[in-house]
Amino acid sequence: MNAKNNLAGLMLLALGCGAQAASCDEDQSKAPQVAQKLDLLERLLNDSEPLRRAQEAGDADVLAQIEEARVSMVEARAALDDGCVTEASNISSAGLKLATTAFRKSPERNELQLRDAYEESLQLSTSFLLSLEAQSAQQHELSTEDLVGIERQIERAELLASNGNYAEAVRLLAPVNDRLKRRLTDILSNKTLYYEKDFATEADEYAYYKEQYEGYLMLMTTARTEPPYSARERIRSLLDSASGFYQDAESNATAGSWGDAIIKMQDAVGHVEQAVRASGFTY
Repeated sequence: MNAKNNLAGLMLLALGCGAQAASCDEDQSKAPQVAQKLDLLERLLNDSEPLRRAQEAGDADVLAQIEEARVSMVEARAALDDGCVTEASNISSAGLKLATTAFRKSPERNELQLRDAYEESLQLSTSFLLSLEAQSAQQHELSTEDLVGIERQIERAELLASNGNYAEAVRLLAPVNDRLKRRLTDILSNKTLYYEKDFATEADEYAYYKEQYEGYLMLMTTARTEPPYSARERIRSLLDSASGFYQDAESNATAGSWGDAIIKMQDAVGHVEQAVRASGFTY
């Protein structure tokens, strides 16, 4: 029997459940366990990594099995609501088997993809942490214990990755990146806190604005949000001009013209900040 016939058969069986509901008179003590099984099936079919992977792959047979599992889920829920515990248990078990079989057929992310995802996550963690540690303790508002904990989490991820467990390493880095990005966002959005001009040398002042520029640019590239269509041309123009100011500033800094370098880098900061705001990035 092909997938379409299976699906049709399950639908007909589901319709038949209602007619039999009145005859169900069973011990309800196992109903909570069946409900838990159904909740698991619902989570798998509504929001899970295996489901997203299967949907991205787009294999017709796999997607058909997933739809069959959805029918089983609805059917089992109806049976349980009607007091038919045994029937609900059997149908939910069949649904779980369908779902897990379909997910096993979905392509796993290969090791190269996982390694690339890990290296990207680690680069973000390192960049965010360095940006925050360059600020005063009053600015980054992270205690020594917080910083030590973050560094240890990164070290654990690196150890896992060294043993080839890239997926778990990425999972460990996710909350680290989220927390550091939020803190960096708060600093960048608070101009009275972040803006200061007490520098030992012009080179230090230049490095400060350069870091500010790179922090904004990092937020733009990691926000992963699509800007409003009407703002895209303006954002592109702002980023292009910011990049031009940045290149000029770097040339001036290389030549030792710190005053000009600082002015150009301030211009770069101003333009990239406008791009961040125009993108709709929420501070």
